[in-house]
Amino acid sequence: MNQQQRTIPIFFGIDDKYAPYLSVTLQSLLSNRAPETRYEITVLYQTLSITNQTKLQALVPASCSLTFVSLDADLYERFDGDRNTLRADYFTLTIYYRLFIAELFPQYQRAIYLDSDTIVTQDLGALYDLDLGDNVIGAIPDAFICNHPEPRRYAEMAIGVDPDHYINSGVLLMDLAALRTQHFSQKFLELLNQYHFELIAPDQDYLNAICYGKTRYLSPKWNAQTEYILAEIKLALPAIIHFNLFGKPWCYDDIPFEDEFWKYARLSPYYAEIASFKADYAADKIKHDREKKELLVARISSIPDTAVTFKKVAAKGVTIQL
Repeated sequence: MNQQQRTIPIFFGIDDKYAPYLSVTLQSLLSNRAPETRYEITVLYQTLSITNQTKLQALVPASCSLTFVSLDADLYERFDGDRNTLRADYFTLTIYYRLFIAELFPQYQRAIYLDSDTIVTQDLGALYDLDLGDNVIGAIPDAFICNHPEPRRYAEMAIGVDPDHYINSGVLLMDLAALRTQHFSQKFLELLNQYHFELIAPDQDYLNAICYGKTRYLSPKWNAQTEYILAEIKLALPAIIHFNLFGKPWCYDDIPFEDEFWKYARLSPYYAEIASFKADYAADKIKHDREKKELLVARISSIPDTAVTFKKVAAKGVTIQL
């Protein structure tokens, strides 16, 4: 390996359902990599077929690496039966996996976590090199939460954070050494197993509550969320496009930056499957999406008034933040 080349660890958490879309993310990530950058990619999974693993592995050149890590079957027991992800979508334990990266990978001092509904348009060295100071993570405010009244109330009254600084967890720059030192994973499990907070985005809400005051807020270009496009994002192609919430280009037309998605999807071994999925996205699926969004909005409105929230627990003297 070139002595000038440096390694950047990148993590994903998926199941079989998201393997096709991870392939598109990987195509974009690897297509825009600088020659001096070596990505060490780790895919954390609960269920991922050998067929999907083989297809994804074939995308990665010898100058990078891709490792699949199946997390222990007993991990779910550590959650004491928590099934918060049923609130607005199907249950998958993989959304929580980003919260254990520091604990499970002590060989790394820092890393980048990406959701698998992202497109990366440039080398991630500039993101990886950002100074976090005394903060444990770097992240980007959630544009949907920050720009709507009821979600803002949810961030403030349920999670206990300034609504303008409620982050989206789809792109994270993580100081893994600091997260280990400050026992982040232990804090998360203690809070979850004691309180089982009702939440709209469990992994994201715990990150917001626990890391508030220890988060560096990064430029929106590192997580341009298509659910609510900021004016400044329209001026130039973002470094990372995130098709968050319900507006997926493999489901709907007229999604911001959809051309970038399809540019890389056409290079994917799953292209025919992705195109067919979109062609078959019929009225029943659209209705289901609408119902899920209505449920999400209803929960955003109701959860701040429930008896057990981060803010109410903190008001009783419980330490939430690191």
